[in-house]
Amino acid sequence: MKHILSLIMMVLCLLAAGHATAQVDVRLHPERSEFLLGEGVVVKLKITNHTDTALVLDNTPDRQWLHFTLTRSGSSQPLAPKAIPSFKKIVVNPGSAHEVRVNLRPYFYFNTVGSYKIVATVRMPDMQSTYSSNRASFTLVNGGSVKTFAIQSGGKRLKMNVKIMRAGDKDCLFGQVVNADSGAVVGACYMGQYLNFMAPRVMMDRKQNLHVLCQSTPTYFTYSVMGPDG
Repeated sequence: MKHILSLIMMVLCLLAAGHATAQVDVRLHPERSEFLLGEGVVVKLKITNHTDTALVLDNTPDRQWLHFTLTRSGSSQPLAPKAIPSFKKIVVNPGSAHEVRVNLRPYFYFNTVGSYKIVATVRMPDMQSTYSSNRASFTLVNGGSVKTFAIQSGGKRLKMNVKIMRAGDKDCLFGQVVNADSGAVVGACYMGQYLNFMAPRVMMDRKQNLHVLCQSTPTYFTYSVMGPDG
C-alpha cells in the first residue's frame, strides 16, 4: 500500500511540475539558418502567457529580464559578451503572446565562422523563477567572393567585399568590410536578392562607397550602397 501511495504522489508531483512548466512558453528561432560573418545576427523570441494574470517583464538595476547564452561548436565555454544589452519593459497579457526581435551582434564577439547554439532565459516578475527557451542554432559563414576593392579609410587598410550566399532559398548579395591588417570583419549588410541572369554591376565611388546593381526578379533590379563602416 505504501508503494502505491508513493507512486501516486510521484505521478501527482510530475503532473504538477508539467503544469507549472506550461504556464509560460518561451520559443526562440533565428531569422535565418545562416548569417554572413559581420552582419547582424537577428533572433526572434516568442513569449506566451498561459496564466490568468499579466506578466510584467522589466529590468532591475542589477539584472535584465532577458538573458542569452551562446556557445560555438568546438568550444565548451559560453561565448563572451562584449556589452550588456538593455531590453525594454514588456507586458504579456493572459492568454496572449509577445514577440521580441533582437540583433545579437552588438552584444557578442562573432569573430569566427562555425555553428552556434543559443538559449534565451526569461526572468519572471517575482525576480526568482525563470523560463528557458528551446536550444536554437545558426551558422556564421563567409560566403562566396564576387568582387573585392582595397581601400584606405580612417588610417586603416580595408577590403570592401561583395559576397554571395544563400539566404533562405534565394541567392543574395552582401557587402562586407574587412580590416586588411588584422583580418577582423568590420561589418556587413544585405544588398539584394540576386538572379543569375546577368552579372551584378559593382563599382566604388570617390567617397569609397560600394555600389551594387543586380537583377532580383525577371522584371526588377536592386540598387544598394554600402559605406566603409559596413
